[in-house]
Amino acid sequence: MRRWFGILAVWLLLTSLAAQELACPAAPADIWTNLAGGCEEQMIGSLCYGHPTVSAVFQQNQGEDVRFLLLGDRIPLTGIDWFSVSSEAGTWGAARALFHAYPADGLDARTAAMIFFGDLALFLPPPADPSAPLLDVEVRAVAGANFRAQPRETAKVIRVLAYEAPLKAIGRRQDWARVYADPTTAAWVSQSLLSGDISGLPLLPADPPPAPPLWLPLQNFDFHSGLDDAPCGDLPASGILIQTPTDAAPRRFEINGTRLYLNGTAFLQAQIQTGLLAHVLAGEARLEALDGEAALNPGAVSRVPLGRDDTGSIFPTESPDVPQAYDYHRLLNLPLDLLPQPARVGLDVYALVSRRPADGSSPIAGMALDAPCTFTTGQSGANIRARPDPEAMIIGAMGYRESAQPAARAVGSDGLPWWQLAESVWIRIDATVTGGDCRAVPFIDISPSNP
Repeated sequence: MRRWFGILAVWLLLTSLAAQELACPAAPADIWTNLAGGCEEQMIGSLCYGHPTVSAVFQQNQGEDVRFLLLGDRIPLTGIDWFSVSSEAGTWGAARALFHAYPADGLDARTAAMIFFGDLALFLPPPADPSAPLLDVEVRAVAGANFRAQPRETAKVIRVLAYEAPLKAIGRRQDWARVYADPTTAAWVSQSLLSGDISGLPLLPADPPPAPPLWLPLQNFDFHSGLDDAPCGDLPASGILIQTPTDAAPRRFEINGTRLYLNGTAFLQAQIQTGLLAHVLAGEARLEALDGEAALNPGAVSRVPLGRDDTGSIFPTESPDVPQAYDYHRLLNLPLDLLPQPARVGLDVYALVSRRPADGSSPIAGMALDAPCTFTTGQSGANIRARPDPEAMIIGAMGYRESAQPAARAVGSDGLPWWQLAESVWIRIDATVTGGDCRAVPFIDISPSNP
């Protein structure tokens, strides 16, 4: 079925180029309002249509192909072969999925969300088909339970499972149950340590064949998207906005053959020519490909180079790149308000701010009067805000004797002067000490009468 993916990849390349020639297909606020209103009270495990154009194709014998027609139309994720979101016919597609996702080391499913927009196609492999029905059980022994490679007391202990750890039983042998303890590992636990009646499960040999992975829909997929294809300044470029809970173990995803472990919010894009791009907006993430990995904090992006084989499958060709600061301003239009948990675009402060000198000296000491304007902070540092307003969101902070060069200055909502480091990045001037020619910094009028 991946033959469809090769066709879609070519189509996406053409449509992403065409999208650059479009004006705004609709008022951006209307696009997100439609998605929020149409997908209100969305069920877990569904894909919801928020704005044209969205289409889905089901796996054989799973259902008829779907072209969403009405705002708020939704379909179950189970059984989808691939779906596309596009800017076909001058529109700008948007859809949202809510689904359960497992961590890498357990079966504690939590709700995650993805928002798809612009030009992209996503392929989902068939769901795992275990050899037996899955029965939910859990460890009932307070001391935990040994997870063993074979059904005997002397077998190798793979690990110790905690009390009340959720498991999925798939078979039995004498007084032992074969269970999944995480989405990729099935082994044996003594039945006496488990809750539930497993007598109805099939009898298994002592060394059964490997069990297939139990990844849930949208934990394993390939996708291809536009990149710098925003049709107007108020819409983001094509991609996938993904969010997982921050109060639990990282959720694991297999995306274009790359492993993503995520606690928080990220923005994903992918093209064969460019690679998989993972921008971490909030929380933390880890990318793994081949023998390499990259740990990402808010404000960072990493790239995994990609290739495609004869079947159309996408795979990583190199390890992840060293994380770099992403273009903060390019991501400010992402529809974060449509995610279940509050989030914001993280700022890598040191993309704009110089660290304190190693010897602890002032960075403006002895600076010439005609040098470029530079400011530093006192012992209390200074908050960095999204607007020149003391009530605006704090998006970062400058530490003692860190420094920066302002791009502009303005009078804020409080009637006081502010430095602008970049778009949507502001520091109040009275929290800084300056050096150089700061009279040359351009003044901009941000009053309501001059938007």
